[in-house]
Amino acid sequence: MPTDYIRNGVLYVTENYLCFESSKSGSSKRNKVIKLTDITDIQKYKVLSVLPGSGMGIAVSTPSTQKPLVFGAMVHRDEAFETIFNQYIKITSAASTSES
Repeated sequence: MPTDYIRNGVLYVTENYLCFESSKSGSSKRNKVIKLTDITDIQKYKVLSVLPGSGMGIAVSTPSTQKPLVFGAMVHRDEAFETIFNQYIKITSAASTSES
């Protein structure tokens, strides 16, 4: 699966957004803000199976991305995935309840 691999930064989860801030100077183009309700798919992703930890990431797809965004080289990938996924479920459940 072709991806847009993003690393060297900090991933934040807020009530409504998933945000990535690049730690490389001059790379504000790599900063990302994604509405949780725009996420169409989220998966644990392992880019390099031979490298424990450094090849682990989270792949996120939205209607505006041609290929999944992979936030990689994550030390605590499983905990980050659970936090993002739980907030995604919470916000999408609240949105579907308010539409009913």
